[in-house]
Amino acid sequence: AHPEWFTDDVIPQNYGGEEYWDPQGRWQGCVISAYGIVYNRDALRRLGVAAEPRQWSDLADPRLIGEVALCDPLKSGSIAAAFENVIQQQMQLRLRALRAAHPGADVEAQAVSEGWLEGLKLVQLIGANARYFTDTSQKPPIDVAAGNCAAGLCIDFYGRQQEEAVRRRDGSGRLGYVSPDGGSTSSVDPIALLRGARHADVARAFITYVLSMDGQKLWNFKPGTPGGPARFALRRLPVRKDFYTHTEWSAFRSDPEADPFSQTEQLVYHPAWTGGIFHDMAFIITVMCQDTHSELTAAWRAVLAAPEPARSQALAALQDLSMVEYERVKGPIHRALGSRDAVDQVRLRSELGAAFRRNYARAEAIARGQ
Repeated sequence: AHPEWFTDDVIPQNYGGEEYWDPQGRWQGCVISAYGIVYNRDALRRLGVAAEPRQWSDLADPRLIGEVALCDPLKSGSIAAAFENVIQQQMQLRLRALRAAHPGADVEAQAVSEGWLEGLKLVQLIGANARYFTDTSQKPPIDVAAGNCAAGLCIDFYGRQQEEAVRRRDGSGRLGYVSPDGGSTSSVDPIALLRGARHADVARAFITYVLSMDGQKLWNFKPGTPGGPARFALRRLPVRKDFYTHTEWSAFRSDPEADPFSQTEQLVYHPAWTGGIFHDMAFIITVMCQDTHSELTAAWRAVLAAPEPARSQALAALQDLSMVEYERVKGPIHRALGSRDAVDQVRLRSELGAAFRRNYARAEAIARGQ
């Protein structure tokens, strides 16, 4: 009924490596999701952090040790995807640097391999700053709002909705949320009609309304504004690209600065890089940061307290990730995790955990001059 909606100027079929609607018409994206950082301004001031976080690397700030709320990526698909974004950003940055240094050369494989390790190193330090690893992705924004943690990793609408809830309760602006520029993909949440629906005509009318500009306004307009929701701000980002061209709506929007289609540095998702090892990545992060968290944190504290050159030497030992290099993950680690024999997975978890613990113990000993 509305072919003019499914164009590059309204709802593109692909954007940033993500599919926005099915060419066969089985589903359509209706709202955009991203990943980012929710942070408590009061807690940051308490820790002496003047600048609000803007990039994933800000969560590795040593002043945030014990203050970052994280979720187990094996229990939360959204947080696993956020960690994947952290890693893919490092791959993309490495690819850009190698192409600048070697014009015309085929450097993608090298960039992916090196970027994988750089991404894991960043995730490791973020994990070293973690206060905990929870089973539910809803907990970090709540704890950050309460001041139990200074910052946390979350999907965008959890962060924005928690910020909205705090502002509605006491009018304070102590909570903030940011999707790192160039650090998060913009993927869609889909809407679809189930086969055999008894009221298909009503369902189609609803889908049409959700994708219309009137429906799109509800996602990000403030309560009580013309065309906005009556009581609660949804704090979601509309999928229609032409929504963001209406600058006259800025005063009505909950997030007037947010425009996923105009990022200065868009993260382009490459499924070939990490899509096939998504579960393997989550498994490695859990073992590297959660299973060995007490040892990792002790080593990180020792590294931070050490003078140079012991500090650099200890950090190198801490971040020796040779056991989870990209090709090894795609090979024997992937095969072990895909094995029908659960013993193979248990054995792998034990072996990797022991390897990480040895590295952390060695790093702590170097840092302490032992």
